[in-house]
Amino acid sequence: MDDVQDDEYGCSSVAVIWISWSGVGSRKRQEQVSKHKCHKRRKRRNDPGYCIIYRMASLSSKFTLALLFTSFAAIGLTGIAANWLVFEKFSQLAMEQAFESYQSDVAAYIARYGSWEQAVQVEKFDQFQRHRQTLAGNNPGRTPSSIPDAVNSDDLKVPPPLMIEAGRPSLRFVLLDPQGVVLMGADTYPAGETAPSLLAQGKPITFNDQIVALAIPVGKPNLSDIDKGYLAAINVALGYALIAAATLALLLGVFFSRRLGQPLRALTAAIRSMRAGNIQQEVKVKSYDEIGKLLKTFNDMSKDLATAYEDLEKSNATIREQAEHLQQISIRDELTQLYNRRHFDEQAEIIFAHAKRHNHPVVFMIGDIDHFKQINDRFSHATGDEVLRKVAGIFQSNTRKNDLVARYGGEEFVIAFPETPLEQAVNLCERLREFISNHTWHEINPDLKVTMSMGLNSDLNLDNFEQMLAAADDKLYEAKNAGRNRVCY
Repeated sequence: MDDVQDDEYGCSSVAVIWISWSGVGSRKRQEQVSKHKCHKRRKRRNDPGYCIIYRMASLSSKFTLALLFTSFAAIGLTGIAANWLVFEKFSQLAMEQAFESYQSDVAAYIARYGSWEQAVQVEKFDQFQRHRQTLAGNNPGRTPSSIPDAVNSDDLKVPPPLMIEAGRPSLRFVLLDPQGVVLMGADTYPAGETAPSLLAQGKPITFNDQIVALAIPVGKPNLSDIDKGYLAAINVALGYALIAAATLALLLGVFFSRRLGQPLRALTAAIRSMRAGNIQQEVKVKSYDEIGKLLKTFNDMSKDLATAYEDLEKSNATIREQAEHLQQISIRDELTQLYNRRHFDEQAEIIFAHAKRHNHPVVFMIGDIDHFKQINDRFSHATGDEVLRKVAGIFQSNTRKNDLVARYGGEEFVIAFPETPLEQAVNLCERLREFISNHTWHEINPDLKVTMSMGLNSDLNLDNFEQMLAAADDKLYEAKNAGRNRVCY
């Protein structure tokens, strides 16, 4: 499993083709499901709206939106639950109040006429109930004067008028006698029908400590305008509470997102500084949570990187110095520190090509120390080496920066004078010859004298610099044959 890798959409090869132990058919089904899931994930991530909104949104915005979504969801669920509980409580209270009123009306109805059968012969219960509620509305909490004195006033005390809507009863009941015979069916059961199965559901109505009937509520209570006003007021209050909670959630989301985003913004700024080249960075750690651990890890990493970068810079500097040294070794003569023959040939070819292309003057000089073999034989090879170093120093000190000076081999030296007419080059070489002849050679050895012969050529009609240098060498031999210590051109 170590070689399983995710593709660019986050779907691993295991998710695309999952090999199960349940057979070929199961494997095919799982492959189809996995491919479908990966396709949906690719489609969602390739959606432009998804990319713009999700990828460009800051962490603070995402945190704020997540907190707001969670808060709004919790607040909405709380509001729905609170509204449902309040409505249920109102319905329960209305049902209890309706039953108390209905129980009182039934007891008073039976008390007035002696029994239910006698009462229905004289007056319908609905008429009696409306008449009694009218009296109760005029004298709340008092017994109507028409009720016989034999009736217990506590049993027949009329409760406050039930909140009804447009004269409709707040709740309808199926009324049974103790034997299960339907006295009032509420348009559900016919009167006189026996329904013993309903006895267990009925609420007892007592008169003189005896159960005279059982009532079974039908449907939901009809809330009055006052009840509905109370519910509306409660809903408005809940709405304001939801708005206040949402505002508080928004403020808290912004506050905590800023608190959360502050160290991350500092971390981002530090990373950008590192990218700009300031490797050593330190972000202040204010907590010990996951973000604090991240910042501490970053600080440690930055410190290690800065140390490694410093060591790498030192190593690179050493390598550059060594490379420069190796380069100088490859192009310099070890004894005189002038350019060697290989480097001179490379640069001379370039100088010659440039001069010939643009028809600019160039002069090549080749010089040879007179009687150098006798110096080695008479004064030693160490003295000869010192003479070579002194001559090289005279050349370096008295030539221009753009002149190319090199030790060509043994006691031979060469100079290329780019952008220089022949007459000017001759004058420069005469000065060099005089500096060499008049040098304080006696400081090396009292009997030591050193001179040099030189040959020059400036003919650009030749094919290459080698031919110009060979022509200059011919002039050098003319100087040697003419008595040495002179310049020929």
